[in-house]
Amino acid sequence: MNEQIELIFHNTVPLPEEELDVARGKATTQRGVVLEIFRRYQGCSFSPYDIERMMDDYGIKMLITSIRRSITDLTKEGCLIKCDYSERKQGRWGMTNRTWKYNSDYVRPLISRK
Repeated sequence: MNEQIELIFHNTVPLPEEELDVARGKATTQRGVVLEIFRRYQGCSFSPYDIERMMDDYGIKMLITSIRRSITDLTKEGCLIKCDYSERKQGRWGMTNRTWKYNSDYVRPLISRK
């Protein structure tokens, strides 16, 4: 069970157990927010920076690294699909970024992660 929780928050800095519990809770919430944006705008593709801008519009602050982590984890779970290389978007610093979209064929498991 802890293995699944560990996928949500990558404990790269050894945190005391009580701080780790808080960090895991935040990561779960952040992932849910990112997923909800993709779900709400099904069919649209977004880069991590697009998600960051949308969150700013909603008054939600999240580090770009946390957004990227959430997108990576959601892609591994099958909730998101990484778009073709040709669907890249202009990001910060003049670099292009890959995009993702909601996997409308995704079926959420019946078993809770808790």
